[in-house]
Amino acid sequence: MKNSLLAILILFSTFAFAQDDAAETPKIAVKVPKGETVVLKGISIKFLEVVEDSRCPTGVDCIWAGRAKVKVAVTANGNTEEKILTFGETRPGEAKNTNIFSSKEFAINGLKLNPYPSSEDAGKEKKYVLLICEEKNK
Repeated sequence: MKNSLLAILILFSTFAFAQDDAAETPKIAVKVPKGETVVLKGISIKFLEVVEDSRCPTGVDCIWAGRAKVKVAVTANGNTEEKILTFGETRPGEAKNTNIFSSKEFAINGLKLNPYPSSEDAGKEKKYVLLICEEKNK
């Protein structure tokens, strides 16, 4: 009887401890087409231009994975600042920066630049869209 009670106690305790891991909250992205402006939490973000898109196209073997650099204009509290966001690989001495705005309460970050290049897209005009999200600071 004692062995059965001990086995049941161990079984229930494993279920109780397994519930401690909280699921990560999914990020909800906001699309910002090139040339357009969105406002998140009172912060205005305008996608100005793609400065560089050297990402290795799908279907191609590349030596370097490449990167995308995007220029945005951020207006907060009446002040406008231009920022360069870097997605992908960085060169020595460069920092990967995807932060658009930070405050004590929240941050707005760039997630990625769409569309990802394809070998079939060569010479075609791309309709770039910047994906951004707001995250609460802990």
